[in-house]
Amino acid sequence: MRSLRRQRGLTLKQLGGRAGLSHPFLSQVERGLARPSVSSVERIADALDVPVAHLWATPRPREERLLRRTGESGLRELLAGAPTVHEWSGGSRRWPSEPDGHAGDVLVYVARGALDVDLDGTVHELQEGDAVVFDGTTPHRLRRRGGPSTRALILRA
Repeated sequence: MRSLRRQRGLTLKQLGGRAGLSHPFLSQVERGLARPSVSSVERIADALDVPVAHLWATPRPREERLLRRTGESGLRELLAGAPTVHEWSGGSRRWPSEPDGHAGDVLVYVARGALDVDLDGTVHELQEGDAVVFDGTTPHRLRRRGGPSTRALILRA
């Protein structure tokens, strides 16, 4: 809950106002000193604009895999599962003001050019053919380092 609240730039008081709960109670929940009722969890999820299941999920240990291009030809598995695929084109040389975040694994593969991937403060410099795989709940942002024709594939499983 704390990381989602911070990602959205909310104070405990602001979250409490949106959820109709006291900020001292929310502070206790964040510190593991209080257990919210199902109704309170629903209100918190609504205030944070996430599904209730996102708050019930056990946090996964942060794991990233940086995949550099290989000199050999052939097939390599980048991400297992049934992903949705997005193409990221051009993009800005500036970081977006807000990081992205969602449930599931994410793979960013640079098809052309170069880009930076910020994973909650750790920046990975990716060149053409490189990829990074990470937990999508990790706040993340992309910015272009290469020319305007930079292209990347973003797969979300």
